[in-house]
Amino acid sequence: MSSLFNKLNPVEVYNYHQRHGLSNASIDAITWVLNQWPNPTLKVSSLSAQKPNHISTCQLQRREITLQDLQVINKIISSVPTGKLRHYKLALEAIIVYLKEALKWQTPEVKKLPWPDPDLRWYERITAQANDAFKLQSEYENVKTQFLKQRSALSAEFMALIIALEIAPLTIAHLVNIINDKDSIQRIERQTYLNINHLDKPSNQDGLPQSSRYHLPLFVYQSLTEYQAYSHSITEKQLLKGLDNLLTSFSISTQVSRHYQHLFQAVWHYRDNVVPSFLKDISYPERHVATPLVSVDNKDQQRQLARIYGIDYDEMAVTAIPKAHQASKKWPHLELQNNRNTITECAQELTHWPVDNILPTMLYRYTLELISFGGVKKQKLADSTIKKYCNIQLKFTSPLSYDQAIDQELLQQWSHNIYDNLATETEQLIMLYFFRFMRHQSLTDHLDISQFEPPLCPPGVDPFRISIEQLHEIVAKLIAPPYGELLQRLFCAVTVIISYFAMLRRGELLRLRLKDVFVDPANKQLFRFNITNTKEGTTKSRHSRVVYTVIPEEFAILVRIVIKNSELCEPHQHLIGFTEEPYHSRQLQYLLPVTKCIKAICGQQARFHHLRHSGVHLFMLQALHLAYNLPPEQTTNTEQMKRLLHGDVLAARFDYWLEGQPFSLCNDGILFDEITRQIGHEYYATTRWSYLHDIDWLYPFYRPGFGESQPREFSHSELRYLLGLKHDSNDLSRQLALISTDYQAKSINQKRQNHVLLTETALRQHLFKTNKNSVAQKPLSDFHTVSIAQDTVKYHQKWLGNANKISHDFLQYLFLEMRKAKEVNWPLLSQISQSPGKYQSLPMTKAQITALSNLPAIVLSNGIHPALTLTLACNVKNARHFAAVFRQPLWRWLTPSFVLTVNRKTKIDILLNRLKDNFAQSGETITLQKQPVGQSELTITLTPKLSETKLTPHKQHAKLADLQFVIQQTQLFLSHFQQTN
Repeated sequence: MSSLFNKLNPVEVYNYHQRHGLSNASIDAITWVLNQWPNPTLKVSSLSAQKPNHISTCQLQRREITLQDLQVINKIISSVPTGKLRHYKLALEAIIVYLKEALKWQTPEVKKLPWPDPDLRWYERITAQANDAFKLQSEYENVKTQFLKQRSALSAEFMALIIALEIAPLTIAHLVNIINDKDSIQRIERQTYLNINHLDKPSNQDGLPQSSRYHLPLFVYQSLTEYQAYSHSITEKQLLKGLDNLLTSFSISTQVSRHYQHLFQAVWHYRDNVVPSFLKDISYPERHVATPLVSVDNKDQQRQLARIYGIDYDEMAVTAIPKAHQASKKWPHLELQNNRNTITECAQELTHWPVDNILPTMLYRYTLELISFGGVKKQKLADSTIKKYCNIQLKFTSPLSYDQAIDQELLQQWSHNIYDNLATETEQLIMLYFFRFMRHQSLTDHLDISQFEPPLCPPGVDPFRISIEQLHEIVAKLIAPPYGELLQRLFCAVTVIISYFAMLRRGELLRLRLKDVFVDPANKQLFRFNITNTKEGTTKSRHSRVVYTVIPEEFAILVRIVIKNSELCEPHQHLIGFTEEPYHSRQLQYLLPVTKCIKAICGQQARFHHLRHSGVHLFMLQALHLAYNLPPEQTTNTEQMKRLLHGDVLAARFDYWLEGQPFSLCNDGILFDEITRQIGHEYYATTRWSYLHDIDWLYPFYRPGFGESQPREFSHSELRYLLGLKHDSNDLSRQLALISTDYQAKSINQKRQNHVLLTETALRQHLFKTNKNSVAQKPLSDFHTVSIAQDTVKYHQKWLGNANKISHDFLQYLFLEMRKAKEVNWPLLSQISQSPGKYQSLPMTKAQITALSNLPAIVLSNGIHPALTLTLACNVKNARHFAAVFRQPLWRWLTPSFVLTVNRKTKIDILLNRLKDNFAQSGETITLQKQPVGQSELTITLTPKLSETKLTPHKQHAKLADLQFVIQQTQLFLSHFQQTN
């Protein structure tokens, strides 16, 4: 058997096809084909970079069947001299379909396969059931109407039919599980969901079951709750027998019961016009994973928010990989394991990362969490288990520095080196658990562990979405003082905004250049982003793409401010950060604070990459509203989302494609191609699995007219059932008057009409009172009512804060003065920001201001070039004051030169030595002058070592904030603190 398939269970392949009615291949035939499959031949290019006798794990764990692979196994099958050849070819097809659909492998194009298109045959099975589908829908409505009037007991087969025709056309196996599982119903506040467990092997190696969350209409909620209250568990065989009898009474053939799902799918296809792609999505819960329900402790959130801009590394800590006999000293998690009783005392330790090796601190935090909270399955772990998971320090063949940790490519390279050197699968699994923990830390949240997952499990998925309300809170916390510096806060906020609305990965965001961003002059909320390869890196697919998006004005103004600030920069300069700011510095200064803020507001499971997930989800919703022509009021109840789904926004975002034409005149068959192209995916299946989590949000589109916010006509008998009234109750009119003001205003004759126009939302508000104890993914923001008008959130005003007060931060002061002059010289600002050696602001300290006040007035130089001068006595006291101010990193962009004027009667050597010893440093200019009368004095000239900005031709007429302007503002800044202290 091929090493590629040595762990592929033939029974799993067989069961998959039996559940879905896709193939009749036998287990024996599948087993034979797998045993005959030859080992894959790796490409020479993929091995050339490997060490001798060492092949990377990722090379062996590929998820791809090539045409060459098929040709080889087909040749083996073709050599079979008997009729078994047909069985083996059928088994080969079953294996390939399983790999593609269940395990998300890449397979050759359909036209190159040696058998008909499996999707086409699946669709043909559905269309073959068209006549029976119409019968089933008609008979179902009759039985449903009769049930609502008579309230007869619910049978298992009728309950299965309700689920299959009201929620989704699920398999028989899924229907049995739902009916038997009393935990399948979820009610969160006023929302009801159907939680469906996956039947296939889970994508995580923990073996934890995965599930998907469907919208649960009120009728199904009431009937399933009623049925499960008194029913007993049933088997698939019992349910099939009941369905056979029920469908026979409907005059529907029941010859092939395993094709019942195709019959249900035919109902949805013809009744609701569900397109094949969506029909597959709703039919198979294994195509999507539920997002977690998260709540965040408010105190913990505030504590984390206060630290998002704080420095979390310790430059003084040196923790290189120790030798074995030094382990207890250099690996603090070992001491923690031996003192579990003192865990409350040491829980606050090691809050900073050592810059040269973060691994000891990371292992300490990992151990601390396992001791405090247990594992994913058990709340309390034994000492031996903790040691097994945590004592992996000897497996770290190289340290992981802070700079490596914040860099995605370097971190990925380090993790591969560690993983590929592990000897056994057990060691790899234990290391993978540690990598998963690392991915939940702000510092290493960008670690991609999908490449370490075995190819014979579905690829890992990280299901999480950041709501538009949470996005508002994230931007609000990042942009507003008192934490963070002015420009850092601006860049962090814009990083979040662009990553969300342009659906960018972190590297794509950092590599975005000025020439890659275009603002439509006619609509300044419409942006075009060119995502391409640059000298700093490539896109994941190595292909360029163009993204069109509309950003709400309260966010768009911040993006335009960043673009406006950089008008004097070269087009190839990056958008985020200062001119020439290194890649690793931008990760540290802008991505890390954003990641911390996301985790503080949305929970530790949230990651920076989920901004892209959420933007993709928004893009999909906008595309569906365009295609289905649905008003946003029928799909969402939040004001922010309604704005983003408004017709004007859709028209603007898709104008590049529609070119002013209505969508009905466009080729709607390529809508998914347009979506995946802008996302940067080759296949919709990738987008569906990895980005479009859950399925409940799709219900108004695949069951049009029955979404909870879509008004429809309810019969009196149905309303009595939904409201929990008896079938002959007279209390219906009173209850409806409480629900609907329109109903209350009707006359008695109008109220007696059999149908009432309502929404399920109105019924839910009446039925389900808000329960404070229910588990919910709370907005966790100040915008609880989610009613934010477009012009009420002035983030740019929050960003500027109190602009009338002079900041202690010179860079901030100079930037604001340039803004007042309406000409920001970003290259000059960038040079000043770089002068401390790091791209960060250094505000004047109290000690520096005190020293400055003891110096004489600092004035503008009378020389040809812009400079500052001060004249003072050449003594040790003044030298100390001068050094306390101008020898600090903040003013390294100013070069001092000294002119010592000495009275002819004064001893020159004393003053000159004092100047050299206390004022001047090596390489600085010293000029000696003599004068016949007057006291000796020292004149210090501070000259900027900045390069003038080279203007492009179209900027030659600009009123430039040049060096003279910078020096003038520097003099005003220093004079202010001299006078006010």
